[in-house]
Amino acid sequence: MDLGDRLEVDFIVLADRAEAINGKLYMMGGAWDRLGVGDFRQPIMFSIALAVLVPWSMTNQSHKMAITMRDADGNPIDFRIEASFVTGRPPQLNGETQRVLLTMPAATVVLPGPGAFVVVVSINGQEMRSVRFAATRAVPNPAPPAA
Repeated sequence: MDLGDRLEVDFIVLADRAEAINGKLYMMGGAWDRLGVGDFRQPIMFSIALAVLVPWSMTNQSHKMAITMRDADGNPIDFRIEASFVTGRPPQLNGETQRVLLTMPAATVVLPGPGAFVVVVSINGQEMRSVRFAATRAVPNPAPPAA
């Protein structure tokens, strides 16, 4: 795949827990688009997993990534993660585009209430990809009948 001189975010996945180890993604409770929240006054914790396709011409360079969140109307939510990454040039992959797996395993946010939200990934100051999810009030499980 020839990307020319541009990075591409291949995918973003929201998960209960995610880790990237040795080029593999390990995930539990992944790819959800709805989240039940028991108390919107408390922070919720989740993971963000993503893959960035890096063309050969952009390896050995530092790239700045930011992950932000906004509501369905485009209003920003108080949530920001920043990181930098560099992809090297393994000799066995001469000239090849590389997929870099990145995870934020313990992101926390206090959502303002039920509704739709968008997680946005930007690299080098440019919005690259986003994923939506809906937060709803969690319905408590009913108590079991008395014996």
